Amino acid sequence: MTNSSNLLPETRSEEIEQAIASFQRRFTEAHVYLAYHAALPIALTPHLTYCLWANFQMDIANQDLNVPWIAVADLLLSPLCQEVGYELYEMNADLRNYLLEQMINHPSFGHKRVEELAHFLLSYVERELNDSKLSTQTLAQAQRWTALAYVYPEAVAHDLANKLAELTLREKTEWLRMTSLTEAIATPLRQAHFESLLAYLQGMRELARGNHAQAESTLKSLPTHNNQIVVAGVTLPIPELQDSDWQINPIASRTTSLRSFQFETAKLIPQPRFMRLGSRWVIERHQQQGILFDERLERQINLEMVRIPDGSYWMGTANDEGDYRQRPQHRVTIASFFLSRFPVTQAQWRAISKTTKVRIELNSDPSYFQGDNLPVEHITWFEAIEFCERLQLQTGKPYRLPSEAEWEYACRAGTETPFYFGETISPQLASYDASKRYGSGPKGRESKQTTEVGSHNAANNFGLDEMHGNVWEWCADHWYEDYINAPEDGSVRITNNRAAPRVIRGGSWINEPNICRCAYRNGVPPSNKVLTIGFRVAVSLHKSNLK
Repeated sequence: MTNSSNLLPETRSEEIEQAIASFQRRFTEAHVYLAYHAALPIALTPHLTYCLWANFQMDIANQDLNVPWIAVADLLLSPLCQEVGYELYEMNADLRNYLLEQMINHPSFGHKRVEELAHFLLSYVERELNDSKLSTQTLAQAQRWTALAYVYPEAVAHDLANKLAELTLREKTEWLRMTSLTEAIATPLRQAHFESLLAYLQGMRELARGNHAQAESTLKSLPTHNNQIVVAGVTLPIPELQDSDWQINPIASRTTSLRSFQFETAKLIPQPRFMRLGSRWVIERHQQQGILFDERLERQINLEMVRIPDGSYWMGTANDEGDYRQRPQHRVTIASFFLSRFPVTQAQWRAISKTTKVRIELNSDPSYFQGDNLPVEHITWFEAIEFCERLQLQTGKPYRLPSEAEWEYACRAGTETPFYFGETISPQLASYDASKRYGSGPKGRESKQTTEVGSHNAANNFGLDEMHGNVWEWCADHWYEDYINAPEDGSVRITNNRAAPRVIRGGSWINEPNICRCAYRNGVPPSNKVLTIGFRVAVSLHKSNLK
């Protein structure tokens, strides 16, 4: 973690150290331990502080901290806290950051205790988020963002950006409030590479205060494209000076031109042998037509985005296929969206890797197997997200990873069989370990590497290729062990943990056929970078923007 005391002026750091030392001399070292824990919430009440005392009486090694109950009152009434309302107290932001840094560096607490505190605070404020009093809701939301910033900063940045996108320049008080709140969680946001969000808010704060020259200088330093930035999947427009007046111009909605395209589907049909001595599998091919739009990435490099119609389907499997991870089977309704026809290729990756950085750097040539039309692999979930956000910044369209419900719906394309080819799979139709059979299906050789996208010419009924094998595909969802309480609208399931495993779908060139089924799912750490995982991109567009 960044050493936050290094960000403070030396005199300010000394003042904080003296204040804490004075507090410890007056009381005990155990009182300071309570102050460490009380530094995470953005505001304190006697009840919350008591709950912190009651729930964190042990350190991470399960040793008693020996904090007396009276330390709750001692802390709130000490100079470390200021009363800002009825039974409402705050610590100075610099003091909070300093105490949290001390906790993280303390062998009895560390990052583990900060994460425990964050999850405790998330649970504590959950009921208050729907309180009838707006002031209670507002404080609870601020507490939630504060806690989330330490365990899942992307979620906080997304929420904050959505809130900022709704504000007008006239709402100066709200801009200042949002800036103040964000400064309180600047350290974890900065560590998660959200410097552009912090700089954006600094510029807007100066604008709200009338410091136009400073605002212009700060906003011009942002990594923009078409006078916009992207923060956690949300596009934010940069204010412009027009006729001596600052204005936020609405984000222009671009019309996307659709076109029809031809594709060939493939079905595996069992055909009786001569004299009915067994059967063999025959590939039945048909020409079909779909709708897509072309996203130009470079002069000769396009991304084909296929329209997936809305509809409902049974997600997961019944008891005769798969295991508990694919159950309970449940009905899901999916709104229409667009999905890339193939996994993202190395040529497409290279084109976007050259564009303006949103959060993190991208290696332009990360793949183990080399080839422009081979799927890109050896990339993390976070790098796939960066690709989507760079694409969003360049095009103005909200590109993203598909949810796993969208992925399975798109893969099945109206079928209910284990593969969209039918009851089994063939090495003539996909890249996988064909030395293993699925059921009575055909057998072949194991694949040695990825293959060029579209080389099997075996699309499903929506016109999507390579949904089985070749490379696993990252989805937006965090990993859950099963489908209990899974959403029925195709939305993304997430946890409050940035490090939670992410869902991958489709299997890869190295996997046996069972793993390449429509319903098969797995979860891996988002930082995994292996030669079997790639991705494809999704986008949802309003009908009014299509022609």
